[in-house]
Amino acid sequence: MKQKWLSLGPAQQFIIKSVSCVVLWRLLYVFILKPITFPDKILTRLIGEGTIVVINLFSNSKLGKAYCMNGHSGEVVLVRNNHALLRIGDACNGLELMLIYLGVIALLPGNAKRKGIYISLGIVGLLIANMFRCAGLQYIYVYYPQLFETTHHYLFTLVMYVLIFVGWVMYINKVKQDAKG
Repeated sequence: MKQKWLSLGPAQQFIIKSVSCVVLWRLLYVFILKPITFPDKILTRLIGEGTIVVINLFSNSKLGKAYCMNGHSGEVVLVRNNHALLRIGDACNGLELMLIYLGVIALLPGNAKRKGIYISLGIVGLLIANMFRCAGLQYIYVYYPQLFETTHHYLFTLVMYVLIFVGWVMYINKVKQDAKG
């Protein structure tokens, strides 16, 4: 069996490892983590609280401070003056995006310390980007509601994937640079 594995090329090994990780993750998430809302509950709340910081930082202070409250079935509701500004559900907390980013770097060649640094910084960057994404969605919902669906489902999603891709490229370039000497 080991002989067969070693006879595979690096790309084939990467694909097999990737598919195996995705299957294991989905099983773990669907059957164990999702029923207990972990880590979704924590992550959705973190994104909500961070989005509130961004909204309050950049909005007109005369409107009053926005705050975060629990909604239905795991969602977080951003509120100002007793009006809902935005609802953030577990599907929008960025967990899947962070796992995609983390998974690829974890499976690429390189030393564990460098992987840890790139994964940590990338996850923090994606969290912050998602907070700005949600704040941007709230702004678009208020001032350009006709563009909300397009920006939510396409534009801001594309931006998040571009950030992931940039993180991968930076990691790969650093590994290549180190290999050269």
